Amino acid sequence: MPNPVITSSQLVTFVKTAFWDMYQISYDAMRARLGLVMELAIPSDRRTENYGYFESAPYPKRWAQGETISSKNFKSNSFSVTNYTWGRRVEWDKSDRLDDQTKSLLQRSRDAGAHWATLEERQFFQILLSTVDQDLLPAIPLAPDGAALFATTAGGAARFGVTGGNIVTTSGVASAAAIRTDIMTAMSRFRRFQDTEGQPLWDDAVMEQGVTIMFNPANLEVFNGAFLQRVNAQAITTATSNAGVTNLVQDSNIPVRLWPTQRITDNTWYIALHGSQKKAIFSQTREPLQEYYAVSENSDSVRDTRTEYVQWESRGSAGVAVPYGLIQVA
Repeated sequence: MPNPVITSSQLVTFVKTAFWDMYQISYDAMRARLGLVMELAIPSDRRTENYGYFESAPYPKRWAQGETISSKNFKSNSFSVTNYTWGRRVEWDKSDRLDDQTKSLLQRSRDAGAHWATLEERQFFQILLSTVDQDLLPAIPLAPDGAALFATTAGGAARFGVTGGNIVTTSGVASAAAIRTDIMTAMSRFRRFQDTEGQPLWDDAVMEQGVTIMFNPANLEVFNGAFLQRVNAQAITTATSNAGVTNLVQDSNIPVRLWPTQRITDNTWYIALHGSQKKAIFSQTREPLQEYYAVSENSDSVRDTRTEYVQWESRGSAGVAVPYGLIQVA
């Protein structure tokens, strides 16, 4: 987990107390939510980080008496992620700080550092939604299998051995029933995923760890109706045409965490498996967040101009792993 670095021990007290802890507080809050769907802060020690992984090992095969044992190899794949630098400086005149009657100049300035806690989340949604944002990543990376993050095929075959890959065709978001239909289709799709040897990819224990569902908050009511409503025994016993229905996902002992986010603006929604060993999207850290302050006590330029400042910088990136733990409903 990245930690802010205080770069000078000679700073005056007002600067240290104003800034040093703001990023960490925000980062801890963000990490609790984002860490369920994104692998955070993988250490990096070079400009472009190279990753490699092996496909599935072969499974046992009956060895008939008198025959030579069978053998089978397996493939390896590799991909790379290039690190980028992010930075921001906030300046103010020393006189403005001293004369600020609202006492809010430093508070507002420190928000820039706190916003660093959203960097990984913004990268996550840039990749998830395949959006253009030159302030973040210059391009959306492909998955290691050569396909986009969401695809029906990869390498000329059905992705993960299932027709439709990790895309489920939506039934719409007009009703809770439609949402429930799609989540059950998605959970069925997860259970049908195969490894590269054509064997079941996910064990029940993985599925039972639950999912996070990310969606447009404009659809909050219908999603709450689909996943949070419960029906008492009397309603089930005396079921009528307008009686409620049980939450099938909860009844299957699959915990659901709803994440309505304004970063999603359409009716497409996304399901991430908590138990996926490797998350579909990850961040890497080459240089953790660093804070630099310029005040009269440590800066010639401030003594020349009376312009004080605080600035932040970091270096890292985000990439796509094999996205078998993520499904798009579109």
